[in-house]
Amino acid sequence: MVAFSFAALPLVASTLASAAPVFTQVLSNGRLTGSSFGLPGANATYDYVIVGGGLAGSVIATRLSEQLPNQTIAVIEAGSFAELSNTNWSQIPYYSEQFAGADVDDWQPLIDWGLATLPQAGGNGRRYHYAQGKCLGGSSERNQMIYHRSTAGSYKAFADHVGDDAYLFENMDPFFKRSYHFNLPNDEVRPANATVNYTLTGYDIPGSGVELSYGHYANAISSYGPAAFASLGFEANHDFNSGNLTGYGYFPSTIDPVTGLRSSAESGLLSPAIAKSPLLTIYQSCMARNILFDGQKRATGVNVTVDGIKPFTLTARKEVILSAGAYHSPQLLMVSGVGPRSTLEQFNISVISALEGVGQNSWDTANLGGPSFNISTVSSSRIAEPGPALDEAMTQLLANGSGPLSNIGEDFWGWEKIPSELRTNFSQSTKDAFAAFPADWPEFEFVISNTGTSLSSSGSGSHDVGALAVLMTASTSRGNMTIQSASNDVAPVISPNWITTKEDQELAVAGFRRGRQIAQALGAYQGEVSPGPSVQTDAEILKWIQEEGLAAIHHCSALCAMGRSNNTMAVVDSKARVYGVTGLRVIDSSSLPFTPPGHTQGTTYAHAEKLVQDVIDAAKGISA
Repeated sequence: MVAFSFAALPLVASTLASAAPVFTQVLSNGRLTGSSFGLPGANATYDYVIVGGGLAGSVIATRLSEQLPNQTIAVIEAGSFAELSNTNWSQIPYYSEQFAGADVDDWQPLIDWGLATLPQAGGNGRRYHYAQGKCLGGSSERNQMIYHRSTAGSYKAFADHVGDDAYLFENMDPFFKRSYHFNLPNDEVRPANATVNYTLTGYDIPGSGVELSYGHYANAISSYGPAAFASLGFEANHDFNSGNLTGYGYFPSTIDPVTGLRSSAESGLLSPAIAKSPLLTIYQSCMARNILFDGQKRATGVNVTVDGIKPFTLTARKEVILSAGAYHSPQLLMVSGVGPRSTLEQFNISVISALEGVGQNSWDTANLGGPSFNISTVSSSRIAEPGPALDEAMTQLLANGSGPLSNIGEDFWGWEKIPSELRTNFSQSTKDAFAAFPADWPEFEFVISNTGTSLSSSGSGSHDVGALAVLMTASTSRGNMTIQSASNDVAPVISPNWITTKEDQELAVAGFRRGRQIAQALGAYQGEVSPGPSVQTDAEILKWIQEEGLAAIHHCSALCAMGRSNNTMAVVDSKARVYGVTGLRVIDSSSLPFTPPGHTQGTTYAHAEKLVQDVIDAAKGISA
C-alpha cells in the first residue's frame, strides 16, 4: 500500500489547482449556478424527491431530468462536491486510497461518514473503518475506479432469485452501456509492453457519460502479469464486460484518459444534468432525517435538516426514491418505521411496514491482503515522497494525463475458481457450499499491485515492493446492520462478518496459497517481504489473514434486498418498490439481492439505470 506523506500532497494539490477552471457563476444554459441548488430551511414540493446524490442517485436524477423534462426533481445530499471538500485527492487516481484505510481514524469528515464496524471475528477482533462516500457522486468519488460487469451466470441467479428475467445478462446489457463513454486504448501513448488486447462486445462506441478507459500509463510490474498467470493455467481474457470474468488481463477504469483524472457519477452525469435541466434542484450538505407517510402508507416526502438544525420538509407528489447507500438506506428505512418489528419497537418507532430483512444478510467481498515482495522493477512508492520523481509525475499528468499519478497503482488482474490441487483439504461442507455458486462465478480475484512502500533493511538500502492482492469473491459469511437510536444522527451498527464460517476460512487459505504462486511466478519477484517464509501451514496462513491481512474493500450489498413477494426477507420487489408501502423505492447497492462477483461499481450503475427506467415507464404509463 502507498505510504502517504502529507508533506507531498499540498504540492500536488496546489499544482493541479492552478490548472483547474475557476468556478462559474453562470451555467452554459445561461442560468445562474445558484438556481440549481435548494434553499435549506424552506419547505418545498417536487414531483420526485431523491434521498442521496451518490452514484445511483446521480444516475436517477440525470435520467429523470432527461426523460421527464417537465417534472421537478429534488436531490438531498449530506455532502457536497468532493473536488471542493477533498481538494485534488479525490481526483488524482494515485491517491484514491487516501482516507479509505482500515484504521477507524482514517477518514475525512467532509467526504466520508466515518463508519466503523463492530469488532470482527474474522479480523481477530479488530474494528474497521468502512469508507462510504458522503458527497455528490458518492462512492464513485471514493473508490478505486475499477469497472467491469459480473458474469452471465450470476445474473441468471439474480433473475431467478427475484423472479424477473429483466435481470438476465443479455437484458441488462443496454443498461450497462448507458452510463459511460468508452475510450479505445491508445497504444501510441501506453508503454510498448503494455498493449491491451480487447474486444468490443461489451461496449457501445462511443457512448456518453462517465469516462471509461485503460489509461495512458501502465505499471511496470504489470508487464510480467501475462507470463505469470499463463504459467499457472490462466487464459487471457480480452473483455471483462462480456459476461465472463475468468482469465487475466488489463482492466478498464473510470479515468478520463485526456486528463488522467477520476471520472465519477457527479462529473460524468450529475453535473452535466445540473447544467441542462432547470427543474433539477440539489440540496447539498442537507441530511434526510426520515421519510413521511400518510394514513394509507404512501410515502409523501422527507424531513430534512442542516447540521441538525434548520428543519424543513420536501414533499413528493409522485415518489420518494431512497438512494442513500449500502448502510444508510436501511438505516433511513428503520428510523422511518420500515424494518424488523422488534428493532422498531425497541426504539419506540411507529411501525409502518414490518420487514424483517431490512439490515440483514449483507454480502461483501473479503479482502484477504496477500503477499508483498521485493521487485526488480520500479514501483509507485518512488512518488510517495516529495522529490524529482513526484515532480516529473505531476508534469506528465498535467501535460497529457499520463504518468504514475494517473494510475491507482493496480491495472492487471486474474480471476478463477481455485484449482483442484488446492481443494484437496476442503471439508465436504466447503465443497458443497461453493459448488452451489454458478459455474462461471470466480472464487478469487488476484490483482497485481506496485503500490508497496519502499522498504529498507539494515545495510542493504531500499527496495521497490509489489503486492498480490487476494480478493475472495465467493463467500458464505453474511453480515448485518441495525440502528442504535431512533435518530440517524447516531451511526448505524455495522458488521460485515467477513470469513467467519469454516467454509470461508478453508477457501481463504487456499486463495492465499494461490496468490503466493502467482506472486512467485512474476518475473520481477525477488523474495517475499510479508508475511514471510515462516508462515506456511494452513493455521499460520489463516492466523496471518485474521491478524494482518484482512481489510475492507467496500462491496457491501443486499441490506434492503430485492426478492419475490413470498420471500419473508425481501425488502423490495424487482422494480425496487418497498413492500408494505407505496410511493417509495430503494435504488442503490443495498437493493441488490447479493453482491455479484467482483467490484460493485459497474453493477450499481446498471442497477440504477434499469430501475430508474422503471420509474420513467411508470410515469409514462408504460407497463412491463
